[in-house]
Amino acid sequence: MSVLNLIAIVTLLGGAAWMMPALVQRRFRDPMRLHLFLSLFLMGIGNVLAQPPVLARVDGYAFPGFTKITFNVAILIGLGLMVGFLRECPLTRWRGPWPWEVVACAICLSVMISMTAALPPHLRNHVLTSEYLVDWRVRTFYNFGNFYLFFGYAACALLAARHARNGRSLRRLSLSVISGGLTALALTCVFRFLWVNLPTLREPGRAITYADDFVFGQVATIVVCAGLSLPCFVSVVQIVRERLDHRAQFLGLEELWNRMVEIHPELVLDHHRRRTRLLVSAPAVYRRYVECRDGLTRLGPYLRLVAEESQEAAPEDDPRTSACLVDRALRRLREQDGADGAPSTASVFVLAPRPGGRAGGTDYEEDLGALVRLSVELRAMRTAPRTAGLCGGMWEPAPEAV
Repeated sequence: MSVLNLIAIVTLLGGAAWMMPALVQRRFRDPMRLHLFLSLFLMGIGNVLAQPPVLARVDGYAFPGFTKITFNVAILIGLGLMVGFLRECPLTRWRGPWPWEVVACAICLSVMISMTAALPPHLRNHVLTSEYLVDWRVRTFYNFGNFYLFFGYAACALLAARHARNGRSLRRLSLSVISGGLTALALTCVFRFLWVNLPTLREPGRAITYADDFVFGQVATIVVCAGLSLPCFVSVVQIVRERLDHRAQFLGLEELWNRMVEIHPELVLDHHRRRTRLLVSAPAVYRRYVECRDGLTRLGPYLRLVAEESQEAAPEDDPRTSACLVDRALRRLREQDGADGAPSTASVFVLAPRPGGRAGGTDYEEDLGALVRLSVELRAMRTAPRTAGLCGGMWEPAPEAV
């Protein structure tokens, strides 16, 4: 199996697998997705069966020619479904293909099956060489199959180009690439028709042979697969980028979360969930955010106390000042742990979101960013040998030195 064949098979079957979850969720009641899924799946399976090792093994269990006619049936039906997919507008219910499409496909497949049955067993696994093409039944097989392939590729190229005029830029680019690749595949069908029916074209010494046409067709198939894969690739990149952002936020809150959980272990909402640093979801970030906020709320009386002792109002947009307040409040709580007379004043808001926050951001996003900045400052205070205490204007030792 060549690399180009492998890429085409992986792209077709991978595209079908990518669509399966959405189809299962909709209970296979989405006609357009179902048409596209069946098209990709059938053409992918057809390309798998067309590989010589697979063809020989399957024929060994069935009979000579069984695999060849099977993969042609799969590819032609898959191509017909692709035409139907590109021809349809968004559907609310299933609607069958046009009768002439079904009739054309049925006629071509019937002739191909009849010619395969009429051939002797040693000719059924024929290829496009003069040794086989001297038999009129082999030429008839290829001519009818080639006719439907040309029709399918040309129709899909035209429909894809028509759809590429509208929509978002990614959609237009994807459909334009697909249209270009399908146009090239249609041209390979023209050369294949001439190759089958003109013996002079198969004479030795010709500058262009069917091997060149075959390689050109494989490259065109890869172009089509690239166009089909483009939306999937962009979706994967977006998902990975979101997960990386969630991971950065999750780890950014780690210092603050560790300090809050150390004094209030009951803050942890889910003790059984295993935390991972590789794949972090939005719910995991939100859960850690809630735990940090609950911890700051419980620490609120001590925050009010140390803020009053500093006799200086902390700037709302200064995470370092807020980190100093949190650090001193945690020290005060540890000093009074188990002792009476703990403060009971109301909570204070630590590190309010910046008034000029990111445009379009929600309150949660801005508050989350504020807590991340606070946590980063707390980590810097813990790792620095000495830290400047901005609350009260004095120098304080790092927590390890206390």
